[in-house]
Amino acid sequence: MNLDKNSPVRRFRLRTTLLIPFLLQIVAGVGLVGWIGYRSGQQAVNNVATQLRSELTNRITEKLSSYTEIPKTINRLNANDFSHGDLNVSNTFGEHKLWQHMQIYPSLSYVYCGDEDGSFFGVGRLDQEDRSNVIMVYSNFWTDFMRQDFAFDEQGNRTEQIGTLEQPYDPRQRPWYKAAQAESKAVWSEIYLSFSTLLPTITASLPVYSLTDGSLIGVCGTDFFLPQEVSGFLRNLEIGKTGTAFIMERSGKLVATSTGEPTFKVVGNDRERLMAIASENGAVRATANYLSDRFNDLGNIQTVKKFDFQWSGERQYVQVVPFQDGNLDWLVVLTIPESDFMSEINASRQKSIGLSLAALIMAIAVGILTSRWVTRPILRVSHAADELAQGELDQQVKPSPIIEIDGLARSFNSMAQQLKQSFYALRQSEATNRAIVNTIPDLMIRAKGDGSYLDVVGSDRLEPADSSGEELLTGQPFPKGISVQEYLPDNYEQLMHYIQQALITGKLQVYEHQIIRDNKSVDEEVRIMVLAAR
Repeated sequence: MNLDKNSPVRRFRLRTTLLIPFLLQIVAGVGLVGWIGYRSGQQAVNNVATQLRSELTNRITEKLSSYTEIPKTINRLNANDFSHGDLNVSNTFGEHKLWQHMQIYPSLSYVYCGDEDGSFFGVGRLDQEDRSNVIMVYSNFWTDFMRQDFAFDEQGNRTEQIGTLEQPYDPRQRPWYKAAQAESKAVWSEIYLSFSTLLPTITASLPVYSLTDGSLIGVCGTDFFLPQEVSGFLRNLEIGKTGTAFIMERSGKLVATSTGEPTFKVVGNDRERLMAIASENGAVRATANYLSDRFNDLGNIQTVKKFDFQWSGERQYVQVVPFQDGNLDWLVVLTIPESDFMSEINASRQKSIGLSLAALIMAIAVGILTSRWVTRPILRVSHAADELAQGELDQQVKPSPIIEIDGLARSFNSMAQQLKQSFYALRQSEATNRAIVNTIPDLMIRAKGDGSYLDVVGSDRLEPADSSGEELLTGQPFPKGISVQEYLPDNYEQLMHYIQQALITGKLQVYEHQIIRDNKSVDEEVRIMVLAAR
């Protein structure tokens, strides 16, 4: 790798060098902890959402199982009494048994039987707000098939008549009767509007056959009104904070919802079932549309499905559970927005972010103070070293509480003291040597290996030429850097010979030569020794 020696080197202050990595580690640590916390929170949300969805859908399906099992049990009991004559539909005998069923199972709305002659006999709660208000209802040949309503006393005995419908009632034309007659087994009717209350109703019906010839003698049925029973149960569920639950058929028609909205809509003089995709509630409508788009046919959902989708800029957690009982085939759908779970997590996250920022600011402050505390004694040593380099030898660095820096300070102080002593000794030695040299009567010349003069000691014995230099034996001015060849041309080769010998051998060279001074020949002894390599 080629390095350009002339390229500038990036330099940083020690304080910056200490502080930046420290802060980067803290920021990275805080960010990593925050990210892990966020991911853990998100995972916790997913886990809680899964558990809550499963728990709520289990409660709903268990309740539905209870709703559907009780009517079938009541039907079996009533069908047995009907076939054995303990319950007479045409002569309205056995109402006390029906009244007892209503007392034992307060969730029931209506218990009744109809026969092949068009007679009808039952007990029901027509006032859904007052569960204790139970009445007996019947219609037969003797009433011209007009339905008559009677009250009960506290012991279940029939009392006065409280109402009469103004139109004939034929049970054989009702959906619950036709469904059992057509299937010849226990069956659930389609959802329909109750004859008396016009409320959405579903009926569990069971055909009753003669014990003698096996012919159909009638049908027993048990109702529960969907808005009061199932929808009421869904409304009372705590589905997060803003979650929704609804039940729909495979056709997409609503059965019940937790929103309290009607499941029928008025079209002219008729009432039609409401589709889930046409719900007034946005969450129900969006979830139904998503299911329709994802599965094309709702009949494809045969197992529990868990998924999530985006609606109104927010994640929605959804669970779909099929519910089946005989010919009853529904889908229980639960939708919970992510915000229901994230509110506490977001609050906790905000606290964590606030604490992290406070910790970061505190760490930055501590880092700045620490870097100053560490670098200040080092800067004192650096400043003292600069002063020492400028010739200010009286330098002392204060002790530091940091062991390593204190050791550096002591070493510097010791070095400065020794250097001061060395300079003092050197000055003393230099003065002594100069005094000795100045007392030498001869001439001392310091020259380079090429013969050029550097300086002359003892030239004060010569006559001065001018202020720019001294005069050599030749009487010429002495400018520094002039070679022997120029000023001693006659002795040049001999002098250079001994200079080279001295450089090669490192030993003292002694010889004599003659020079001309004041027109007289003068003998001189020349001694040559090597001072230092140049």
